[in-house]
Amino acid sequence: MPELISIAENGLIGSDRDFPDSTSCTVVVSDATFQALRQLAFDVDGADNLLTVAVQKKREVIRVRNYVGLLMLSNGTQLEILPKISADLNSRLVLLRMLRHLRNSPFSRISMAHTAAAQLPLWDVFVMAFLDALELLVRQGMQRAYVLVEANERFWKGTFQATRQQRENAYHAERLAVRYDTLTADIPPNRILKTTLLHLQQHSVGSANRQRIRQLLWALDDVPDSRSVPDDRVATTRLNRLFMRYEPALRWAYALLAGRAFGVQKGNTASLSLLFPMERVFEDYVAHGIRTYWPDTDRVTVQESSAHLVDEHVGTPKFKLRPDIIIRQLGRTLVMDTKWKQINSQELGTMPAGGNYGIEQADLYQLYAYGKKYAADDLFLIYPSNDLFREPLPVFTYDADTRLHVVPFDPARALADEVEKLAAYALSFSE
Repeated sequence: MPELISIAENGLIGSDRDFPDSTSCTVVVSDATFQALRQLAFDVDGADNLLTVAVQKKREVIRVRNYVGLLMLSNGTQLEILPKISADLNSRLVLLRMLRHLRNSPFSRISMAHTAAAQLPLWDVFVMAFLDALELLVRQGMQRAYVLVEANERFWKGTFQATRQQRENAYHAERLAVRYDTLTADIPPNRILKTTLLHLQQHSVGSANRQRIRQLLWALDDVPDSRSVPDDRVATTRLNRLFMRYEPALRWAYALLAGRAFGVQKGNTASLSLLFPMERVFEDYVAHGIRTYWPDTDRVTVQESSAHLVDEHVGTPKFKLRPDIIIRQLGRTLVMDTKWKQINSQELGTMPAGGNYGIEQADLYQLYAYGKKYAADDLFLIYPSNDLFREPLPVFTYDADTRLHVVPFDPARALADEVEKLAAYALSFSE
């Protein structure tokens, strides 16, 4: 069986050759897997330190950083990188819930049934979601289209082509050069879906998914696989609205066929990646919650970019500002920014000179600029809650007009409840 490795973000991976026990690493893997990951760490181009190699007591270790999700190596080994949350929580379930609100991705189609299957490896959950979408298309009937065919037939069909008849059939009186339209399932979107099934058949999946793949391949037996997925993808975008119902299945197909992460460029090492920047996952999750459940959603804007840090330079403004969330309500402006970082509120009272709870100074500068440019009195830095950060920190006062609130947001709790709690806190400061 292929190796399945589950590790929390920022965890350490060691080789069983160098670490016969796991006391110094989060997980220990076979040396062959470690070397494959080590090669990938050097091979991935522009991955923003997805995997980094370090030395610990004269032995190499690999740290996973910045991204969560699934990395599948060419030998079938699956590396699951999960959010770092409280140890007593199902981090895979939390991740699947959050991915449902990741913008411009297929994961909005992850249903409650898929999140309920969080005991399965991520790969099987993703494959299950694709198969569900494809099975719906098969039940509805796969789309067919008329395509133009130029062929030499033994009977008259469509339009006779005299010039091509002389050129190709001068010595074949039994053949006719004709042009005609035929209704076929051999069209770009169907080819992409068939190619995805064949691709999944070559990778390790659970027995239930394997059976479903075989059944769907039989249903698409008259569809060939794609000679060029990029070309077929371009052709698919030009098709009319009859193919809008294909969108969920095609989104999954593109993700599963991608061979690369969202934002991570794959180098020469063969791997399949479904990885996501955790910062973006958390940002989209919180933004969706506030946009949906805030007491007055009409007052909420997300990713507004109406202000610049520099109002005028050589006749034009420079350095556009884009806070995550702006709320204009009750005559006040609230600016909120999300950060997926670990905060330690227990430093309060015992904090040495220069201690800052784990908050980066650059984040405070950023919020201060937002406050001044958007005329906001109250600014909010939203961090994920953890065992050491359950309640808002004491208010930071920039000046007489500007306050900063550092508040926790628990992704393991119901999204509506967390937004309600945040709104009650934020609106309690209204004058």
